[in-house]
Amino acid sequence: MLPRPLARSRLKLFVILVMIGVGQAVAAITIGLLVQRGFDVLVAGTSPITASVALPIAGGLALGVLLTAVLRGVERLVAELLGQSYILEVREVLFTHLTQVPARELGQRSRGSMLMRFVGDLTALKSWVSLGLARLLVGGLAVGLSTALLMFINVSLGLTVGGVLVLGGLATWAVSPRLLRKTRHARRRQSRLTGEVTERLMQIAVLQASGQERREGKRVKRKSSDVADAMVSRAGATGVTRAVAEGTAALAAVAALLVGAIEVQAGRTTAGTVVAAVSIAGLLAGHLRDLGRVAEYAAGARVAREAATRFLNMSPLPDAPAAPAIDVGGGEIWVNDVVLGQALKGVTLQARGGQTVAVVGPNGAGKSTLMALVARMVDPDLGQVCIDGQDLRTRSLSSVRKAIGLAGPDLPLLRGSMDRNVRYRLPRCDDEEVARVAELCELHSVAAQLPDGWRSDVGEGGSRLSAGQRARLTIARAALGRPAVLVLDEAEAHLDRDAAAVVDRVLADHGGTALVVTHRRGLVERADTVWCLAAGRVAEVGTPQQLLSGDGPTARLFAESAAQSAFAVGQVAHEAHADDGSVDPQRVAPRDGG
Repeated sequence: MLPRPLARSRLKLFVILVMIGVGQAVAAITIGLLVQRGFDVLVAGTSPITASVALPIAGGLALGVLLTAVLRGVERLVAELLGQSYILEVREVLFTHLTQVPARELGQRSRGSMLMRFVGDLTALKSWVSLGLARLLVGGLAVGLSTALLMFINVSLGLTVGGVLVLGGLATWAVSPRLLRKTRHARRRQSRLTGEVTERLMQIAVLQASGQERREGKRVKRKSSDVADAMVSRAGATGVTRAVAEGTAALAAVAALLVGAIEVQAGRTTAGTVVAAVSIAGLLAGHLRDLGRVAEYAAGARVAREAATRFLNMSPLPDAPAAPAIDVGGGEIWVNDVVLGQALKGVTLQARGGQTVAVVGPNGAGKSTLMALVARMVDPDLGQVCIDGQDLRTRSLSSVRKAIGLAGPDLPLLRGSMDRNVRYRLPRCDDEEVARVAELCELHSVAAQLPDGWRSDVGEGGSRLSAGQRARLTIARAALGRPAVLVLDEAEAHLDRDAAAVVDRVLADHGGTALVVTHRRGLVERADTVWCLAAGRVAEVGTPQQLLSGDGPTARLFAESAAQSAFAVGQVAHEAHADDGSVDPQRVAPRDGG
């Protein structure tokens, strides 16, 4: 649920704004009364013009104008403080929710719409509080009180000005639905454009490698044109509300002048009173313009709140504040009759503490989904996942995340130094432990190739490193601190045959329970047990010797892999012979030991 602008922590700021609104109303009426007095003295000649009469009027007018200017300046400062206080709380709520929603579900949402939450929508909400709500409060009080006090001076003039303001308010209310529709349409267009540009930036190499620069440029141009059209249409609706405000301000002054003339002619008021009413109407013109923009800010905030509410309705991983921490001893893993969407269908598996389990299967078998369940990146629809007999859903998320080290292609590096990325799971980890994983993952050789060594910025997603270097850092990050359970989801996918030994060393040194999704036969052979999945179900479970030597799914899987590898080697050998009639052994050597 989104925080409320009028919260206890911001009550003091609202009180200050109320005082500012009252102060501006008092200043406007004071100026009006002084104008009335001055006009009657100078023009009507109701009393002789002396210094004792002129100086107080001039001084009072100067003080009233100064007070009005100061209060307007203070109003802007307090309104900004109010808006920033509110948006800070909203941003914290949204980001906290973001960290609790399963990454699997977030991955199904457009990055563009997510960016709009934290940029466009927050800006709209802040504008509503600091420029809309604050002005509605201050301007509404100033206009309302000034009109009420004007009625005290002359009922007819007060009723005239008040009636014009009511008509202006009704006109603004009438055009607001159209403005809301246009604002919704513009936001949808902006979200789509942001999504397009974000995706292209993330995959710029694909765009360039495919030679699609012109086509994508035209696509973005079309989206940009749609946004421009939507924003122009919204500006038209906004212009109507501003026109109503301007018209209301002008009409109030004209009406006061005309009614005042009638009142003077009838002898019910003086010319000074009419001039005072017109002056007050002029002083309120700025507030009326501000109030005219309130509908604009309100429409933007309503659309932003709707989008934020949809985001907050995404179900987070449950994490009771009082949930006990997980107590991992041996690290036994039990997956009991788990169902998750169409990815996993009644999966039951068990790994004894300290075992290394090789998880194999064809693409789409559900291996990565199973790893996400074990690491509690997502909860099952049915069934349970337990470590040492403890259902992960009944233990605090933070303790589960500390107990499990996870590495995989869907867990990229973050912008920052090598050192920051390796320590990310355990920021306070000592240097000796960092040195241990650095040695296992051969990170010193990576650091030696970077300009600032371990302090070098690896770029967004590790963009300044090679794929193999990124893989080493992600494995080191997962292995840091020797977590009770280590989950490597195809973490070696970008490692060549020699570098794949990094995974072998990490597993040999680990000592705890390890689950490894792999396509490398050599790693499968060194595992304690093998889980083979197919189409979201358990195909077979057993020791490497049993499964690789039989004729079941695991043996067939690696037989097909070996056949494909042999075919690829044959193709390269044929090309090598075709080049110079001899075979270059380096050109035909397989990249993978399997």
